[in-house]
Amino acid sequence: MVNNMIEELELSEEWVEDTWKELEQARGEKLIKGTKKRSKKSDDLEEIIITFEDTDGLDLEEIYQISIKANNIVIDKHDNKKGTVKSVGLAQLKGKRFLEYIAYHDDNLGEPILQLTMAFEKGYSIEIAGSAIIQQLKSK
Repeated sequence: MVNNMIEELELSEEWVEDTWKELEQARGEKLIKGTKKRSKKSDDLEEIIITFEDTDGLDLEEIYQISIKANNIVIDKHDNKKGTVKSVGLAQLKGKRFLEYIAYHDDNLGEPILQLTMAFEKGYSIEIAGSAIIQQLKSK
């Protein structure tokens, strides 16, 4: 039974990495620009577009953009010393490196539910909830 649980966990991690390959590519990269698109009243999804500098490649000037659309997107600043979490603007992430993402996906509740946290330097994060579409827009 334990082996089955380990296999399920490994498959789940592989599925996450394949599903969000854009996030895998961006890990360790510096966010150089972010914009939040205003949603129409008829649209249930919020959208942010974040631009990363590709510091892993040979061409240090290469940049690329990732679009994230989801039901709910919140940008936070966590202060571990004070134990507080404060909502901030996307502009606060400029110059911060994207460190890691943690995803939780549950298909057992009737419709897929996603909780995704993108962690950045100095306690900043982007919290994504609900249906999500993550895609790379363009490379320069």
